[in-house]
Amino acid sequence: MGMEQEAAYRRIWQTFRTYTHVVDGRHDNPDWRSRSGSFVMAIIRVPVDVLRVDQLARCRAELAAFPFVRVHPDAFLHVTLQELGFLVETPQRPDEISPLRLEEFTAAAAEAVAERRPFEIGLGGVNSFQDAAFLEVRDDGACAPIHQRLFELAAIPRAPRFAYLPLVTLAHYTAEAPTLRLAETLQHWRDADFGSFPVQEIEIVTLRVDESYPELESYAIVPFGD
Repeated sequence: MGMEQEAAYRRIWQTFRTYTHVVDGRHDNPDWRSRSGSFVMAIIRVPVDVLRVDQLARCRAELAAFPFVRVHPDAFLHVTLQELGFLVETPQRPDEISPLRLEEFTAAAAEAVAERRPFEIGLGGVNSFQDAAFLEVRDDGACAPIHQRLFELAAIPRAPRFAYLPLVTLAHYTAEAPTLRLAETLQHWRDADFGSFPVQEIEIVTLRVDESYPELESYAIVPFGD
């Protein structure tokens, strides 16, 4: 993992330890649920069955014991590479994308990703923003340039608020609550190693907006080069 990426994880944890409370970080807020069309993003799926399943289950169970923590199910675990927006026939907002534009993006992404080579991702330890807990990604810096290329292809007319950092969101917080006991629990998992898996492709998926954890429906699988 690159030194900048490692430093960013350390800063996030140090910042989290300064918070007295966590806040609601659910993605499926009223604005999300009010939108028409599925949401589209490019991701790397996390194959939970090849990880250290028992250890991951214990970690998630400890987090789920807090009433303000909503743990993500296995099928929803992924590394986001690029969000593309809500899929609508006639986009009216910057965070919307048409079916035709999605086809064009997919074709361009396939050409760009074909230049990449397979790599390994390791997961752990556990870290946290003020609104969500996540697993750090150990990828020797492989995800960031893929994100950058997909961001360029997506032609999103606004810069992101924060620099890209690969991660796997483990849980969202659902209310304002004190951090003390939660921070102690997370500290126990800071150096945990949850295993690794090979990455040979990225996937463009759609997800419904009327469910908290909908199936990540595959729109296209984009393989890396040999």
